[in-house]
Amino acid sequence: MPDGTLWLGLLMILPVVRLFVFTALAVVPGAAHTNALDLPRRAWLDRILPTSKLGSAIASIFFAVLLILPLGFLNVRMLEAYGLALFIGLPFVLGAASAYLYNHHQARRWGQSIGIAMLTVSITLMAIFLFAMEGLLCIVMAAPIVYPIALAGSLVGHALSQRTPGGAPAMTLLVLLAPGLMAFESVHRAEEPLFPVVTSVRVSASPQAVWNELVAFSRMEEPDELLFRAGVSYPVEARIEGTGVGACRYCWFNTGPFVEPITVWDEPRLLAFDVVDDPPPMTELSIYEHIDAPHVDGFFRSHNGQFRLVEQADGSTLLEGTTWYTHAIWPTWYWRIWSDAILHRIHARVLEHIKQDAEAHSGTE
Repeated sequence: MPDGTLWLGLLMILPVVRLFVFTALAVVPGAAHTNALDLPRRAWLDRILPTSKLGSAIASIFFAVLLILPLGFLNVRMLEAYGLALFIGLPFVLGAASAYLYNHHQARRWGQSIGIAMLTVSITLMAIFLFAMEGLLCIVMAAPIVYPIALAGSLVGHALSQRTPGGAPAMTLLVLLAPGLMAFESVHRAEEPLFPVVTSVRVSASPQAVWNELVAFSRMEEPDELLFRAGVSYPVEARIEGTGVGACRYCWFNTGPFVEPITVWDEPRLLAFDVVDDPPPMTELSIYEHIDAPHVDGFFRSHNGQFRLVEQADGSTLLEGTTWYTHAIWPTWYWRIWSDAILHRIHARVLEHIKQDAEAHSGTE
């Protein structure tokens, strides 16, 4: 494996990770200034960490998990924040702490430090599931960002373990950065950006025929897609009370109804609406009957929606569905990948249902 300094250099391209790396490495002073501070800390670790390879691995995993789980619980259940501290700061510290402790008595190879960090993350995620902190689907969705960040942390933890004396004070400060970031995020809530998601299908029917099915909207069959069976809420049926602007559309999902006052009624071209009430976006998949995860209530919100019907040259219709939504989960660039993909699948389920009914009733296939 390439020298660890190369990987540490690559970590500088990640903005939040860079904060942790710079802080940890910048505070490591020379040996002449750190003996008095570092040696008592190392003596304390000498007493609690086994010297054997297996014992050291078990202890490093145990203490790293013991450190991070309460912080994660505090961040989610008390502060109700799903931000950079949760998905960047805590995984980074988890990887750094496990690698640092694993190298305490004896310098290990870089690959061994990374392996311990990855195992620590896996055990932490299993504990989160078993302690009913989150459901299986949410853990699976978080894994692609948590593991790389923990790997980055393991490189820093490994590097700090080789700085003797000086590594222990830097590692202590690194650990303290995580709750510091948690406190900052709880006070300074970032503005939630509004995202549009547009999905379209081609329907072999006239716009009027498609419009008729859109406003009537028969009940849908139960889905067989893995995404919906895993807990993501899905549409079941819809109805509109009244006609024209001021009418109200009710779209029932398996978790409850969306309440959607009509704002544009341009038959048979455009049906637009606001969303004044929406149900939980998912049901947590768990071994327990119910999980009270804060992100299920209010962290994902639909604000507006519309159906646009565009007649094509051959007489068919381009049916386009759009949802404008916000979510209070960061980093937004990562979680938008998931939320956009999920909304596209929900849109596709609705649009394909309208397509099938419109084509069947118009006598074309």
